Amino acid sequence: MNPAEGVLCTGCGRELGLEPVGEPDVYSCPDCRSPFQQFRGGAGTLHDCGRCGGQFVDHALLRDLLDQREAYGRVAPRPPPKHNPLSTPLRYIPCPLCAEIMLRKNFGRSSGVIIDVCTKHGVWFDRGELPRVLDFVEAGGLELARRRELDAEHERERRERVRHVEESLEGLRAPAGVRGFNRLRREYELTEATLSLVGYLADVLKD
Repeated sequence: MNPAEGVLCTGCGRELGLEPVGEPDVYSCPDCRSPFQQFRGGAGTLHDCGRCGGQFVDHALLRDLLDQREAYGRVAPRPPPKHNPLSTPLRYIPCPLCAEIMLRKNFGRSSGVIIDVCTKHGVWFDRGELPRVLDFVEAGGLELARRRELDAEHERERRERVRHVEESLEGLRAPAGVRGFNRLRREYELTEATLSLVGYLADVLKD
């Protein structure tokens, strides 16, 4: 992920050592059918195609790479890079390990990088996509996507609670249910009063 003439790592600033040398791989590129070279990391393996530049990364190794970049991005945040997903041609390719057709998805929902995912084995990146994904994560894009997803889930839960209450009240608004409606309203008012009293006592005891 560093330029050939680089002396220091662009991710962490440490001095670069010798470039790793790939080992022969039993798997081949799903795009151009050329044999992979494999690079073993602490958590998994990266399968690299020297012909088309595609890379297939084990799930465990990819998680490590993303965690490292996300931690660095918290220290030195910067705007996430932009990329138009429409510039990527639509195609479906098989997993190089199990030959099952992989699922296409927009990484982080908003990165614009369309990746191919095998749920069992790993993720396929076309040439240059893995560095763009790491830049997106380093800039805080993945954390922002998680916050948006959590906010959307809270909004769905709120709407469901409102719908449930409205349906309950709708049934009580009928003439036969007026008494039940008034009882429900009194119970609600009593609950609100109880919560107010508890909050007041908590403030008094705290002081």
